[in-house]
Amino acid sequence: MNIETQIEEANKKTVDVLVKGRPVWTDVQPAGDVIPNMKSNTILIAGPPIDVQKIVYPVKVALCGAAIYEGLAQNADEAWNMVLNGEIEVASAQDYSCACGAAMATSASMPVIVCEDKTFGGKGFCVPHPGTSLHVLRWGFYDDEIQRELEWFRDYYGPALGETVRKARGVDLHMVLAKTAGMGDENHNRQPAASMFMALHLLPFMLDSDFPKKDRIIKEYTANDRFFLHVMMAGAESVIYSARNIPMSTVMVGMGGNGVEFGLKFSGTGDEWFTTPAPKILGQFLNPSYTADDMLGFLGDSCVTEVYGLGGMSAVAGPGYVRLTGHDFSEAKRRTENARAVCLGEHKFAPIPWDDFRGFPVGVDMRKVVGLNIVPTSHGGGTLKAGGQGTAGSCDFPIECFKEGLVALSEKVKGAK
Repeated sequence: MNIETQIEEANKKTVDVLVKGRPVWTDVQPAGDVIPNMKSNTILIAGPPIDVQKIVYPVKVALCGAAIYEGLAQNADEAWNMVLNGEIEVASAQDYSCACGAAMATSASMPVIVCEDKTFGGKGFCVPHPGTSLHVLRWGFYDDEIQRELEWFRDYYGPALGETVRKARGVDLHMVLAKTAGMGDENHNRQPAASMFMALHLLPFMLDSDFPKKDRIIKEYTANDRFFLHVMMAGAESVIYSARNIPMSTVMVGMGGNGVEFGLKFSGTGDEWFTTPAPKILGQFLNPSYTADDMLGFLGDSCVTEVYGLGGMSAVAGPGYVRLTGHDFSEAKRRTENARAVCLGEHKFAPIPWDDFRGFPVGVDMRKVVGLNIVPTSHGGGTLKAGGQGTAGSCDFPIECFKEGLVALSEKVKGAK
């Protein structure tokens, strides 16, 4: 069998996983109990692995906050020294099939959403979305108020969500996406329809439960129109898990930024990240005083939804978000058509009514990106250097990562001869 045929067969296998995988939200449990190989002193952060000396300020704050929350350290100085000397192990969340939004740091006792791919058996994890406030660990803040909120999530909110979803016997994310197709969500930066549908679906099970603080839990859950994002991040990770490490495959299976570097992973190159200086997510500034100089480079793992075909990949499904960030419907259409040009598969379970009922593309092929010189566009929220969200916008996937991945796979193929 020649190399081209081997690549085509490997890519078909990878895309079959991405298209046929069926992510289901099944539980909420402490991270250390369900994430394989996570230890009590492990803290997971977004993006490709990074030298701890280079960690950006908002992530440093979140890391130290997570360490204090866990009781690993008494204060930020002690926590940071423990990071520097290796007593606290910092790792890339996606290398653990977990996803961290923006500056979030995920530690062992934090509750995480557990999603299972019912077709291929993979699992993915993500903390529940913290709600409408931007003064949260996720955006690089930590103080006594946030400590209390983290404890609330651990002691009440997380267990209640877990009990609810178990009573519901899981929530099929394909069902949620299919039911809300045509409601304007692109499901990375905009998901009010999916969040509200999920709230309606689970509310009866919440009302029938006896967990403590039920009134507050129901109010916070139903008021959060971004709740579905973190469920979908875990769901995407659960499917992507089985698409990884398929020899000879040129399909993208990982994507994230740590504020310094942006990285991609490809199925046929194993666990290696291919990185480049992180581009900035620009678009609509959330405060007129902000400028591009105030922004960090790409930070966060929420773009794992893009790997699954959502967000900028399916921008035409959510033209309202594209309009919010200063563009029009033709730009939304262009982003999705660019993604289709470099993808090998299509999700057909949630067709887009105003796009001739076509599905959204999935399975970015690095050969096509480099050969056609077409890069997809990712949606996202930009993080301020001082912490907090500064923009709602987009950026193109850097082509350098695709070129590096293609060279690495070529070398791997040569070495196997």
